[in-house]
Amino acid sequence: MADIPENSAPGYVGRLDASQQEKLHQFWRILMQSWDPTIPGPEPARKSSVSSSGTHRRFFSLGRSQAQPTEEDTVAIPANLLSTLQSLETGPNEIKTINSLLKKLPGDKLRSTLLTVLKQDHPDALCLRFIRAEKWNIPKAWIKLVSALNWRVNEYKVDEEVLLKGEEYQLEKSRQSGDSAETKDGQGFMHQLKTGKGHYHGSDNWGRPICIIRVRTHNPNDQTQKGLNDYIIHCIETVRFLQVPPVETMAIVFDLTSFSLSNWEFLPVKFIIDSFQENYPESLGAIIFYNAPWIFSGFWKIIHGILDPVVAAKVHFISGAKDLEKMIPKSQILKELGGEEDWEYEYIEPQPNENDRLKDTITRENILAERKKLGDELFTLTSEWISSSKNDPPPSGRDEVIMKLRDNYWQLDPYVRARTILDRTGVIKEGGHIDFYPVPASTTASTSTSAQVEEKPNMVMDNVETAQVPAVAA
Repeated sequence: MADIPENSAPGYVGRLDASQQEKLHQFWRILMQSWDPTIPGPEPARKSSVSSSGTHRRFFSLGRSQAQPTEEDTVAIPANLLSTLQSLETGPNEIKTINSLLKKLPGDKLRSTLLTVLKQDHPDALCLRFIRAEKWNIPKAWIKLVSALNWRVNEYKVDEEVLLKGEEYQLEKSRQSGDSAETKDGQGFMHQLKTGKGHYHGSDNWGRPICIIRVRTHNPNDQTQKGLNDYIIHCIETVRFLQVPPVETMAIVFDLTSFSLSNWEFLPVKFIIDSFQENYPESLGAIIFYNAPWIFSGFWKIIHGILDPVVAAKVHFISGAKDLEKMIPKSQILKELGGEEDWEYEYIEPQPNENDRLKDTITRENILAERKKLGDELFTLTSEWISSSKNDPPPSGRDEVIMKLRDNYWQLDPYVRARTILDRTGVIKEGGHIDFYPVPASTTASTSTSAQVEEKPNMVMDNVETAQVPAVAA
């Protein structure tokens, strides 16, 4: 099956038909109505003098096939949002879920969390990932997004516990004396990094960053479940910075060479699948099972049973480097995978003082204050946009604010994210520039006097929406 790169697929930023743009309008409306009582309903008639209780009564009169929500079931939902949900024929069970989520993540908190999770991303691209995942059902897409945000801020605490602390914190935990759960978690996290069980290197034919997972190195007894889960989330979050627009997805190569029964463990497999499907939807461009032995067929049936059909359609079974060329440029297939590229993973530990800027709270707060102002501008312009004709393109001023938000994140990045191996090896450069194939300093020095070095393709990309990526048909 041929993949469709994001820079040509329909339903993405810049490639929305009239119906899809209207859906995006609807999504932004109910999202901003979650925290802004001044955002009106989709039609002038909805801006009537109906009281909140009147809105509730009209809503409850709809349909008799399902038990209708009570006043308590809608108490956290602003009246204007409830009215719009009614116009979208939102089901009673969905209304109850929305009410429950708004209790956990009230409007102002939802708004600030959205700005945090955006990072350098395009806000429409983020929304559209959740909309596409729910097949353009807008209330369900809202639930999916807000559920993911609630998981992020209230349950897993991704920005505080995973990104802010990072590898250096896990390394320190792993070196603690004793046999505490915390020490074991840190040791498990570091085990993944030191063995290169899962690591990023290069990009495929569509400019998607590649994650290579050496399944043969997995032993269920080598790490705690939490240590492994923390590492998985850390990897997923890190790869977001390698997705240079218009690319929004990644490619995972599960290298099953020498796979045996002792390498199989269902819990981490399920955690990876659930994470992508629930909290990072539409983030997988391709899943490659490479050199799968016959014994893997039984495990594939288990995996396939919990995959969303859309995700399952992105699975490729490939044997040998020749077939892998359909997905990855020939010169960039690692020797480890039977290719030509002479590159081996080597873990470089955190360097002294590399995270000093995390302690500079004054600079961080100043950048965050500017980010809040830009967020205010974004939401004001978005409100004006969705109030205009559904066929009108976003105003140019909104695009400019989005660019400023992206630049703002890269100013903020060193003050909220601990450095990773990708920063230390020059893949992620200061200011958000991405180099999929950085030349090590030692190599650069040695090649200055040698002409016998094969040139790598120029894969340095600015993390901006206008960046172009190769679109090669598989």
